[in-house]
Amino acid sequence: MSYDLLLDACGLRCPIPIIRTKLSISKLTNGQKLLVKVTDPSYQLDCMVFVRQTGHILLQSWQEDEKYCYLLQNTSSN
Repeated sequence: MSYDLLLDACGLRCPIPIIRTKLSISKLTNGQKLLVKVTDPSYQLDCMVFVRQTGHILLQSWQEDEKYCYLLQNTSSN
C-alpha cells in the first residue's frame, strides 16, 4: 500500500486526531495519499464527516491490532 504522508495520531483523543488530519492533508497536492493511524475509535465518525465536508476520498480503512488505519486521498488543488 502506497501513501505520501503518514500521520501517527495513536494515543491522542478527539478532537486532536481530526485536527491533525486536516493539517496533514493540506500539505499534500491533489491525488496524494495520507495514511492516518489512530487508537481512538471515535475517529471513524470524525473521518466520515471530514471527507463528506471536504470532498477528500476515504480509499480504505482497516484495523491492525488496536490501531485503526485510514487511507485518505487529497482532492483539492493546493
